[in-house]
Amino acid sequence: MSDDYASASKRHLDDTERLFGLGRWDNAAYLAGYVAECGAKAVIGIAGYRVQIHLDRLSRDVLALAADVSLAARRYRIDLDGGLAFLRRRWSPHLRYTQTGSTNETDAEAIVEAATSVFAQTIGALVLDGLLERMPT
Repeated sequence: MSDDYASASKRHLDDTERLFGLGRWDNAAYLAGYVAECGAKAVIGIAGYRVQIHLDRLSRDVLALAADVSLAARRYRIDLDGGLAFLRRRWSPHLRYTQTGSTNETDAEAIVEAATSVFAQTIGALVLDGLLERMPT
């Protein structure tokens, strides 16, 4: 079984939106981090690298290096000071262990919006540029 970060990112985005719509703020915020993590890993994969760390440990240096050493990945300079940086500060895989109700609607909305932005900058851009055949389902 091989990793398909683009497909995983889209699947997590769809589920994040559904959870948010149901008022499941904790799980929406938790899953949103994986939307961005998988999007970033898809771009790093275009550069020919594989990263096995979570978003909260994925440094801006790793992302910048992937863009610097690969012509294919150069176009995908994820906004390291915007949505991704916000998520790296606010998200952790340990969110899955927090008490229910720890994330309010406002915080969940900010996290989901940041993840959606990173998705557009990564998977959306890869599709538009033809590096992914189609939008994953």
